[in-house]
Amino acid sequence: MTIKAILALADGGAGTEATLRTALLVAKGFSAHLDVLHVRADPETMVPIVGEGMSGAMVEQVMDAMVKSIETRASAARAAFQRVCEPAGDAVTWRAATGREPEVTAAAGRLADLIVLGRPDSAEEAPMAATIDAALFDTGRPVLVAPPIAVSTVGNRVVIAWNGTAQAARAVAVALPFLLKAQQVIIAVGGGEDGRAPATGLVAYLERHGVRATIEGFVISHGIGKSLLEHVGRLGADLLVMGAYGHSRLHEMILGGATREVLAGASVPVLMGH
Repeated sequence: MTIKAILALADGGAGTEATLRTALLVAKGFSAHLDVLHVRADPETMVPIVGEGMSGAMVEQVMDAMVKSIETRASAARAAFQRVCEPAGDAVTWRAATGREPEVTAAAGRLADLIVLGRPDSAEEAPMAATIDAALFDTGRPVLVAPPIAVSTVGNRVVIAWNGTAQAARAVAVALPFLLKAQQVIIAVGGGEDGRAPATGLVAYLERHGVRATIEGFVISHGIGKSLLEHVGRLGADLLVMGAYGHSRLHEMILGGATREVLAGASVPVLMGH
């Protein structure tokens, strides 16, 4: 599989420009078309439950504040698109939709080869995390989570987080287009590896696809997520490939702690598949 259709979400938050620059960088590298999506929230669906202590005037104030916030984010998203993407001409398109961001993004993402999202920040963690969950678990497509600061390269030196699980194997499969173009591929093993699918076996598997890889072990000293990110930093990588780990809760997929830890602290793009 190659990458020819990329969907990037412009949510209007602080990391929007960095997300679009990352997406455009990847699109140029694969000569792919970039589709930029902004999802406007519907204030009617965001009104909190009105209790006895909430007057009609208070509800109206809440609605007005929501509408202003929605308009501000829409303007910021469009401005970031104009700065970053319009110079690319017909290779990039803009579209806006109204609805719940996770649902709209998931539906649009099913018709893309790759979905690029910004990582959650402290102020937006809940809604953005829900969108990442939906993109990962409701599309069948790989997701690239961009860091909040724009990067200059993506995929020259790639680190694969490997533990032999099905999630890690899926991540490697969706990463093959990147791995084939990479100058260096490093398999990071931090303990807890499934001996039935060892890193040495992954090296042989990748060789059959024309990808040469080496193995670099690392010590898990204070949580697997933070330890992995420190290892990625030491290796000077510009892309991390890892499985998306989660579990079902009330019929929704919730990302596991190690995955959230990586997304919260990564300074390089993180490519995930589930």
